Amino acid sequence: MSPQSRGRKRKKPGPRGRNEPPGPDAVIARMAQSSFRELESGGDALDAELYVSELFGAWWGQFPGLADPEVLLGEGLVAHAARRKRAGAVGLLRVIAALGTDAQREQAAVAADALVAGGVDEPGWVAALGTAQVAGAWAYGDVFGDQTSVLLVIERADRRHGVVVLVDHALDGMAKDAFVTEDPDGVLADIRGLDAEALHAATTSVREIAPDEAAALLVPAFAATDRAARAGLEPPVDEEFPPSRALAVARVRLLPAPPPAPAPVPLTPAQCRAAVEEFLGSEAARDLPEAARGCAELLVEFGNTADPAQPLRVGPGLVNRFLDETLNDGPEMSDDEFDALPATVRAWAEWAGQRAGLPAAAMAELRDAVDDMVCSIGRPGGAVPFASDVADAYLAGLDLDDARPEDLPDLLERRMFAVPAVGTRIGDEEFPFLDPSDPDDRGMLIEGEHPQYHDALADPDSGVVDGVNPRLHIAVHEIVADQLWDDDPPQVWQAAKRLSAAGMERHDVLHAIGDVVAHHLYGALTGDGPSDPARYVEQVDMLGRAEDARVVPLRRKR
Repeated sequence: MSPQSRGRKRKKPGPRGRNEPPGPDAVIARMAQSSFRELESGGDALDAELYVSELFGAWWGQFPGLADPEVLLGEGLVAHAARRKRAGAVGLLRVIAALGTDAQREQAAVAADALVAGGVDEPGWVAALGTAQVAGAWAYGDVFGDQTSVLLVIERADRRHGVVVLVDHALDGMAKDAFVTEDPDGVLADIRGLDAEALHAATTSVREIAPDEAAALLVPAFAATDRAARAGLEPPVDEEFPPSRALAVARVRLLPAPPPAPAPVPLTPAQCRAAVEEFLGSEAARDLPEAARGCAELLVEFGNTADPAQPLRVGPGLVNRFLDETLNDGPEMSDDEFDALPATVRAWAEWAGQRAGLPAAAMAELRDAVDDMVCSIGRPGGAVPFASDVADAYLAGLDLDDARPEDLPDLLERRMFAVPAVGTRIGDEEFPFLDPSDPDDRGMLIEGEHPQYHDALADPDSGVVDGVNPRLHIAVHEIVADQLWDDDPPQVWQAAKRLSAAGMERHDVLHAIGDVVAHHLYGALTGDGPSDPARYVEQVDMLGRAEDARVVPLRRKR
């Protein structure tokens, strides 16, 4: 089942204005009608729950103004269904009574009972809704304590299934991902297989856990994610989380209530100072400069706030969060402290990892991860991305399983020619890491390459700068960069290589290709001539050849 219609014809619009968005009542009515049809069309209880969970995920975390969509849409859907005497309405109410918020569940159960008492039939699969039991729970996590995944195996009359939830301890213990699997035994086999490969290195672990331990992990994790969403903080959840959340939370409710967790006791100021001295006196910190003390104080303060139960814990996820918060939103640092930060973080990871007794393989993994993170500190823009983030960005859209290794160097050269940096400054604002594979971020990186136009671009009333229209110039540059990035048409990259081989600087190469773009763009925009892609390719393909006859650069008409 899917909340989207299955190829049905759309109804013609009524008297509502063409551009006027439908009100909440109309939205609820449409959702309800689609839901009734889907829930009457067959399937079982799990199909119905997956459908409604996806429906709920469409508005989870969305709090526009003062209107809570769980009340406006969720409870509105219950009220609408309560007035419809059909089996699909009863089915929808029964599923909401299993998956909804406390208020939605109570209202839906009462409404469904009333419809049934009034003689409305309910789908046969409804009987399976109350039969679910947790048959087992397993936890899979890294040795650093950054993340733990929990698998709940569910036995029920209709279908055995499972729920997998990722808890990110480096992000305040949030539930970062959740999904439903119809093959829990296969997932468990995969997890055990991964663990078997890593057991010799002791970097991961898989263990069966008791239901109350699963609850102690999952209940506060979902609560933390929901708190962040309600606060408008946009928690960094994976794309499967919203559509799976309601069903996953319903399965977590099958677990026993977790025992009260003791409040973590953070380090006292004296203990923080002692931790700094212990680190600075260690062998790992022996060659650090004096400015490392300020960096060490920041590390201890961060750990005491981010994970007060284990303030000196170290792991790749926690180090990444420290660098992100410290360099983007943290306190002012002196130049000496900034210069000392990479070496200090490396030494801290070494000291804290050995202090925690991490195995040799885990220490090697930690060193590699930290090296990737700190290697770019001090570059223009202050970027501190993971090296893997940068590599993923430049390889975006490429199926590495099908790619030929010999093609990768040229692909990377082409994309890095189009967008050579991942960080930039626009005006007074720093952008430490932008994703060059994202067209919007790519546009910002290109804008950052033109500081002479930043003031004009920020002023909507500005015009020409030194005979150049800044907005048109940037737009043309973006077109060329996009064509290079996608290698479409391939003649653009071939021309760029010819011009570069002839000694032309990169920016001049982009301008030469941009002149051809502008010539064709101007004709299309002014009506002087239609766009002719074939002619454009021909003219680009001439660039850098012996018979090269450049298009005259476009000048603004007065």
